[in-house]
Amino acid sequence: MNPSRELHSTVICLQAGKVLLVRKEAPEWSLPGGKIDPGETQLDAARRELQEETSLELTDPQFLGHHVLQSEEHWLYRMALADPTIPRPSHEIVECRWFAPHEISRILIKPTNIELLRREGFIAANR
Repeated sequence: MNPSRELHSTVICLQAGKVLLVRKEAPEWSLPGGKIDPGETQLDAARRELQEETSLELTDPQFLGHHVLQSEEHWLYRMALADPTIPRPSHEIVECRWFAPHEISRILIKPTNIELLRREGFIAANR
């Protein structure tokens, strides 16, 4: 681990082929997740961040891997929801929404999150 990199737990939350993205006041969307607090495990951080940002509980998470990017490290988890679920924005989030892969090319997304979605095959490498 590089101490100059921010350490994040991030969740790719899927439902009916769509991915959940969240947005703060800025126009940029991102995957639910955030910085890992001191003394917190990566999984605990993923649970906390998903709940804080969307009011959803992280259930049956699948660990996808540890991704080292230029300025951030992400412990990436995936959660699939079978039943239609409506996330509710909370904490610092003003909007959360499900996006199909083809819709992602039409919105502004945090570049590191684009890279994570590419690495996991949710969007094409040329996005």
